[in-house]
Amino acid sequence: MELTRPKLTPEQVMETYLTEVVANGRLELIAELAQPDMVDEANQAFGGPPGRDGLMAHVKGFRRHIRALNVTIDQIVAGNDEVMAQWSFTGSHVGPWLGRTPTGREISGTVFSFFTLEDGRISHYRIWLHAMLDEPVVFDSSNPVLTKS
Repeated sequence: MELTRPKLTPEQVMETYLTEVVANGRLELIAELAQPDMVDEANQAFGGPPGRDGLMAHVKGFRRHIRALNVTIDQIVAGNDEVMAQWSFTGSHVGPWLGRTPTGREISGTVFSFFTLEDGRISHYRIWLHAMLDEPVVFDSSNPVLTKS
């Protein structure tokens, strides 16, 4: 018999994703947070797999290339089936990321994550970020061209 957990609010979905999955690496929670056929625009822009596997690849890549990761949630704004978070991060740039060679130096970024939810789970993920690498980089997953700011 499978136990069902109470449905998370949109704010709780976003907060759990950022604090538990991104910051703490709890990838097993993706199965609870995301629809099997969800779309992760950022993952698709870089040729990753579809669905939950794509979200998992996205988080694994981010965590693999940014070590000593520190995530801060600045704001979460939610409606019934949509939620947005403004968050920031710092960490050491130890792997190739956003088309940049790793430097080993500390980097930082400001991120806006947008979820569309279906039945309380992520069905679509869009991201906009401004990262301070060897030079500033802006990435918008709805128009996936890396630009210098």
